[in-house]
Amino acid sequence: MAKHARLGIVPVFVLLFALLLVFNFLTPMTADDYLFTFSHAHWSRLTGVDEIVPSMAALRQNTNGRVFAHFFVQLFLLWPRWIFNILNAGLGALLFYVLYRYVRCGDARRDLAALLFLAGALFVLLPAFGQVFLWLTGACNYLWTAVLTLAFLYPFYARYFERESLRSPALRVLYLILGFFAGGWSENGSLAMLCAAFGFLALLWLREKRLPRFLTLSFLVACAGFLFLMSAPSEWSGRRGEVAESTLTRAAAKLWAAVSARLPAALIAVAALLALAALALLVWLIVKKRALGCRLCMALVALVLLAGLALFWRKSGSVAAFVSEPGACLLTAGALWLLLMLRGLERGLDARALYAALLLGLAGLASVLIFLVAVYFPARSACPFLCYTTLADATLLVSLWEKGEKRDLRAFAALFTLLALLLLPLAVSDIVSVHRQSAARDAYLRTLGPEDDAVVEPVITRSKYPATWPGDEDYFSGDIAYYYGLHGFAVTDYVND
Repeated sequence: MAKHARLGIVPVFVLLFALLLVFNFLTPMTADDYLFTFSHAHWSRLTGVDEIVPSMAALRQNTNGRVFAHFFVQLFLLWPRWIFNILNAGLGALLFYVLYRYVRCGDARRDLAALLFLAGALFVLLPAFGQVFLWLTGACNYLWTAVLTLAFLYPFYARYFERESLRSPALRVLYLILGFFAGGWSENGSLAMLCAAFGFLALLWLREKRLPRFLTLSFLVACAGFLFLMSAPSEWSGRRGEVAESTLTRAAAKLWAAVSARLPAALIAVAALLALAALALLVWLIVKKRALGCRLCMALVALVLLAGLALFWRKSGSVAAFVSEPGACLLTAGALWLLLMLRGLERGLDARALYAALLLGLAGLASVLIFLVAVYFPARSACPFLCYTTLADATLLVSLWEKGEKRDLRAFAALFTLLALLLLPLAVSDIVSVHRQSAARDAYLRTLGPEDDAVVEPVITRSKYPATWPGDEDYFSGDIAYYYGLHGFAVTDYVND
């Protein structure tokens, strides 16, 4: 990249690293951090690195198969906190660099706009931002997953777009090792990566009439890592019977019950048939009259997005609660992906860009649909969906730029940069507030003895930007008491209940 291009890019990465570094130093221990200070093998305080492997063996038997991520959780909890803070801020900046690497080309203005869009969109739209980027346990499970899996996927994307490839034997060996760890790091993040990699291999086979040998081998190694993760005894024993009572199926059942209670069955059937007919008409219009069909579809998607956001705003009642609502974040990210897909189709983008964006978006969707077999869907688990759809959006926007439609990328980069700047004061004030509350609580708890019971006020958060969330103190009350050497620990809200 030319020197004048780097002058605009480097300060953005420096600013991202500096902000994440400050935020990490202001983030206290919370939730699973207390749990993982103890060995899962004998439930006493960890005292050395040699105790982590037996702890992970027990975790694999009893909790889940994410031994790679939780190994680092326990390692960092043994070391001084500043080590994690610095390294994690670097990993956060690295995530933005990996995403940026996918779409950069050397054009200073285009690359800067793409970077601002990527950084702004994730800051604004990512649910539970603090739990992904700042919380020690959460970062090792979600932020690090995103970095590893997207770094692994890049050569597939690069080969598809006929860019540089890995040629050094040493780099290829390291890449295969990365593939195994990336495949075994996270149930939904690794699955999204494998779906995208498989899709790119299929597209390469269709284009070249053969499979690239090294990438195919890498994919198989990553599949072996995923098999290692999912073959953990705890993964199978913990999943039995979850389909019927999963979060997504329960939500669908509640929605159906609410609709069927208000509308007659005949009217629901007619509405379903009309919706199918309208969908068929839109598909026909896209095929026969591409521009008109795409515009009508974009109008429909925009209408659904606005209606959904209006409902979420009515439910939340404040800016902080609205921007922190997972449903609003997911709806916006999904709608933006569909809108840009339709925009690209309308403008006749190169098929490679459209297929790549479609594939990335579907891989992100797979990371959400896996929760059909999970009893709960924490907002932080939407991280892969946001990363993959945002990358798909950036792929489409830079392709539109290359086709002469520069205003799209400029508009979205300006919009999300502005929104990020408007939300930054909220994020800073909320993170600082949680830091002060937690510091005061920590000082109080350290004055108590082993015979004392602590009853404390809950830590209050306003938004998604701190790592703490309501209810975690009560759920982990036993671990917190054990960590501080107390007889008991309780939070006033739950005592009063």
